[in-house]
Amino acid sequence: MVTEKTKSAEQQKETLRIETFSDGVFCIAVTLLSIEIGVELHGDISNRGLQEALIHKWPICLAYVISFVNVLLAWIGHHGLFKMFRQSDNSIMITNGILLMLVALVPFPTKTLGEFLLTDALQTAVIFYTGYFVLVSLGFRLLWYAANRKKGLLVDGITIKQIRQTTRNENIWLICNSIIFGVAFINPWAALILSFAMWVYWIAFA
Repeated sequence: MVTEKTKSAEQQKETLRIETFSDGVFCIAVTLLSIEIGVELHGDISNRGLQEALIHKWPICLAYVISFVNVLLAWIGHHGLFKMFRQSDNSIMITNGILLMLVALVPFPTKTLGEFLLTDALQTAVIFYTGYFVLVSLGFRLLWYAANRKKGLLVDGITIKQIRQTTRNENIWLICNSIIFGVAFINPWAALILSFAMWVYWIAFA
């Protein structure tokens, strides 16, 4: 006979398994970001040549920092959402899988941004990069919708105020990323600056 206590423990264990798997994907994404950084020397190897090669790598390093912070904030947001989940269902697992698929591919737009940051293709690179994070924020919004559509999926004792606050935060993140994406069509450097400003907002106020 399955008691309510046993059933609750099984549900909690199921949620923890999903979180553990998700943490692994976030970890892989961050690792792949760092793999893209390297130094290649052509011709004679010298101190001056290495110094110049390191200096020329600053766009890749900048793209790495931007993406690392974005992935870190995404991981914090993901952890915050799952703290409110009492159990999961197919919709949560599917939407979480879509989100993780997007997170795992973050190194692709990151490498693109770093390689074309100082070229005539800057605008396209920034549009691609900022547009990709619109998809990531949309993935978060879908995950929260999947969990919020049924009250039984959330932890006991959660208040309407907490639900509304979380919905508000997810909407703000999606709207902000969409605005930054739009700005990229006008001024790519302004779009990158706005991305930095959004970090400050989430770290200080979210």
